[in-house]
Amino acid sequence: MRLGRLLPLVLLMGPTLSGCLSEREKTVRRLLETRECEGCDLTDASLEGADLEGARLKGAKLSGAKLARARLRNADLTGAFLESTDARQADLRGVRLEDTRLGHTQFQGANLEGVDLRNTLFQESANFEGANLRGINLEESGLTGPDGPYRRSQKRYLYDVPAGGALLMRADLTGAKLRFSVLAKCNLEGAILRGADLRDANLEQANLDGADLTEARLSGATWTDYSKCGKGSVGQCLPTRPR
Repeated sequence: MRLGRLLPLVLLMGPTLSGCLSEREKTVRRLLETRECEGCDLTDASLEGADLEGARLKGAKLSGAKLARARLRNADLTGAFLESTDARQADLRGVRLEDTRLGHTQFQGANLEGVDLRNTLFQESANFEGANLRGINLEESGLTGPDGPYRRSQKRYLYDVPAGGALLMRADLTGAKLRFSVLAKCNLEGAILRGADLRDANLEQANLDGADLTEARLSGATWTDYSKCGKGSVGQCLPTRPR
């Protein structure tokens, strides 16, 4: 029987079965009861659908954890490890992700509206297919491929191009703050980028097939074909006017 199904029974029976639980199961039980587990080892833990709103998980090891449909609104995941974590359809609004390590993390259908991703550490491509990314802040940072981070330290320098970007198919990026961000080789097919700020962003070789760029600001952006978007580019990449 999976832990997610066993826990309600354990909690009802109280201490009777507590001696039968493994250390990992005891850690999960403590987290569900107190919502505090800073630095805990929750690797591969089953937490599907768990109510962890406001949980303190700073520095926690959640690699491989199952957080699908979990409620993590306003949780503190600063410095946590989320490599290969399943967070599909999870509610992550207001979550803190400073120095949080993501790699092959699954966020399909998750709600990250308004989340600040500027200091999140994307080790390898994450999957945001169909996710709510409205109003996220990714300025001067980027969603990277398997060759490492591509944050640009100084605006005048050229971007490094990742070997493969994040998956953002049909994601809703309405009003997202993406200025100077690196989205090279990201798959944005069918994504909604209405009113997004993409000025000076790098979109080299990104897949924008069917993307909605209505009112998106694109001045200074590097387009998918390596061309530069001219001043006043809104909703489409206009060619740079010759001097």
